[in-house]
Amino acid sequence: MPIHQNPMVEWPTELAPLLEEAQIASGIDGKQVCRIDADVDATDLRAIHEFEAHLRRRPVQLRLAGSNECMTGEMNPSLGLGAPPDRISHIAKVRVSFHDLQNGECVDVADSD
Repeated sequence: MPIHQNPMVEWPTELAPLLEEAQIASGIDGKQVCRIDADVDATDLRAIHEFEAHLRRRPVQLRLAGSNECMTGEMNPSLGLGAPPDRISHIAKVRVSFHDLQNGECVDVADSD
């Protein structure tokens, strides 16, 4: 089944702070991409991995900070980038990224999994 026909999932609200400083840019192919390198604690790292396992090639809705608008796209696998500068409150630095982002209105996502 093509990804655009799969049910959409919402980026978890507990992980929303990770995307606050994410940069949205145009990729080589002209499509919008988003990426952020973030220092995470054990709870956030576990939540990222659980969300990735839950996705199963489904589109993700991202709520933009301070806005009623959303973007929809596909999440790339997260990458471990090593140790964070602040090792007291964080355990890892990870890259979270999305591709094929499209602007749109937020929709209520009925996620029954």
